[in-house]
Amino acid sequence: MPNSESTMNKRMNIVALTWPIFIEVLLRTALNTSDVFMLSGYSDKAVSAVGVIAQLSFFLIIVSSMVSSGTGILISQYNGSGRTQDSAYVGVASILLSVGVGLLLSVLAVIGAEYFLPLYGLEAQVEQYAHEYLIISGAMTFNVTVGIVFATILRSHGFSRSPMVINLIAGVLNIAGNYIALYQPFGLPVYGVEGVAIATVISQVLATVMLWVSMRSKGIELPFSRYREIPKDIYRKILKIGGMNAGEVLSYNVAQITIMFFVVQMGTASLAAFTYAQNIARISFAFSLALGQASQIQVGYYVGKGWADKILVMVQKYFVVGFIASVSFCALVYLFRFNVIALFTEEPEITALTASLIAGSIILEAGRVFNLIFISALKAAGDIKFPVQMGIISMWGIGVGMSYLLGVHWSYGVFGAWMAIAMDEWLRGIIMARRWRQKRWVKFSL
Repeated sequence: MPNSESTMNKRMNIVALTWPIFIEVLLRTALNTSDVFMLSGYSDKAVSAVGVIAQLSFFLIIVSSMVSSGTGILISQYNGSGRTQDSAYVGVASILLSVGVGLLLSVLAVIGAEYFLPLYGLEAQVEQYAHEYLIISGAMTFNVTVGIVFATILRSHGFSRSPMVINLIAGVLNIAGNYIALYQPFGLPVYGVEGVAIATVISQVLATVMLWVSMRSKGIELPFSRYREIPKDIYRKILKIGGMNAGEVLSYNVAQITIMFFVVQMGTASLAAFTYAQNIARISFAFSLALGQASQIQVGYYVGKGWADKILVMVQKYFVVGFIASVSFCALVYLFRFNVIALFTEEPEITALTASLIAGSIILEAGRVFNLIFISALKAAGDIKFPVQMGIISMWGIGVGMSYLLGVHWSYGVFGAWMAIAMDEWLRGIIMARRWRQKRWVKFSL
């Protein structure tokens, strides 16, 4: 396999990077939505349970990304600056770290199912479903952690199509497993929430195995036999960069869990509407999320090359494209909101609440694009501490604080909480866009 600079430059083209990641994000979103969609025919309470678990599962994945995010930034910049041996060492070190971190998270997930879930104060049936799902999916968190690192290594070398294809296969297997668990094919019994969790885990394990095979087939150098030679500084950089990088997203997720706690107090109908609206919203920002991830790889590579002025302008163009795409899709969903909601539920109260949240999504998702593009670019350039610090202040001061005031204290309910999230996205986003334009990130090159 040719590894010339010109070949690497071609793989770092934004279109070549974005479209496979976009399809992969859609597949991952469809995978999550398929669980909700298929469970909605089983029980609205099961949907509410998965909504709670989704927040906790995402929390575990974010901690997992402490390794992968540092890996992606380092490999991209090292490849850009021609430091191929350091890039290979980063790959090995990140895999070893992911195994250790993943096993720890699996233990924490099982403990959380036993001791953390009861703190939500869920209805008995909802809590039972949530417990069943978290015990099974949480115990296998280590597999997800390792798989994320494998995919990151592939993407950072410009191979973004392989994770896309593998996720397509895993998605089909997961949907087939859900069907077997819920719809009694061939006279099989209904396995319910436990069956859906098992189907998800099996598809994730197979995806991780396929990612490993793909990584080896691409000829990506991973000198495991020389793991003792890897400088401790490599491990330190992965954890330092990844820790700061994950800190911003971790803070966001903990804030979302807190907001979810407020929504739980508003009743099962509000919780179900919030869950449905979140799943619909994930599709609307899928393109901007993919564009942000692709630009992060490209920014790291360009910064390693010393092409700061070039990438400064390009990222701003990417933002405009993402903004138009997200707002247009949200407006389209709003026009057909009742048709979309009917796919999930026909309960009048839940339908009305979900429709109001879809309307609010036009504002929310417009603000989210700023963060998906500019924060990704800032982190790739090595400017990580500022987004974390600003994020913590805004997420908790605006997101959580205003969710309580609007949603609970002033009784605007779940729509008030939704608008508080939008306020947080817009405030952080404008600040991050300004920082990128000021080009302060140049001095943080690794």
